[in-house]
Amino acid sequence: MDTLLKQLKRAGVRSIKNDFDIMLELSDAGHHRAAKIDSLISDLLTGLGNSRFEKVLFECSEAMLNNLHEVKKQMRMTGKRVVYTKPLTNPIEKSTVPYHEVCPITRPNAISLLSEVMGRSFRDAEKFLKGMKTELPSQADNMYTVYMVDGEPIGVVLPHIEPDTDKEGRMFWIGVHPVFRGKGYGRLLHLIGLYRLQHEFGATSYYGVTKVDNTPMQNVMSANGCVRNNDPVISLAFSVSHEGQMNDRHKEYC
Repeated sequence: MDTLLKQLKRAGVRSIKNDFDIMLELSDAGHHRAAKIDSLISDLLTGLGNSRFEKVLFECSEAMLNNLHEVKKQMRMTGKRVVYTKPLTNPIEKSTVPYHEVCPITRPNAISLLSEVMGRSFRDAEKFLKGMKTELPSQADNMYTVYMVDGEPIGVVLPHIEPDTDKEGRMFWIGVHPVFRGKGYGRLLHLIGLYRLQHEFGATSYYGVTKVDNTPMQNVMSANGCVRNNDPVISLAFSVSHEGQMNDRHKEYC
């Protein structure tokens, strides 16, 4: 697996893995490399059954996917997402950013809060954070950010630098607590994430994705100066059992 992932990296496909899944992303590799990428991903999927991994998740542009014939045969399409970007060149002023706290991901009340925001069990939230720690070991302990208003936790955002990029900032997950949704807090929570990316993580740009039908999250990113790219990305998955829930990375619930 590691050899194939290294070859994919040289071909322009980034990868992150946790204890269960391998996540692949192809942002912009020339079409002249499509055949090589197609063959390498096919080999990766073929060998998945002999590894500890349960799933491979993959994202690429629709145009690129049309050149990955084996990938289209072997993987199932799970959705289409739109991309928003923003250069983080102009300083975000501290005075415009709401109060927030950074919490250890192992703290029980942090796990409980994430469970409530996600609408998942405590065990699922704990597993999610453990997976984040595996994927981003050097950043995970500084990612868990809570937006607070009058002592009440409004939502959670998990900013980070995407590995193998030139200081590209992303949000591993972002969500407003169900009690506070629809009140405009999503934009402020997202702004907290952008502020931390710029001032604390050293990001020079932001890359955000959300489902094509997630209008509230698209409005949030637009309100914070992010620009929608013309080309959506296609999400695909391959599972050994072809069952089970998808990894929740980069989902948004504003």
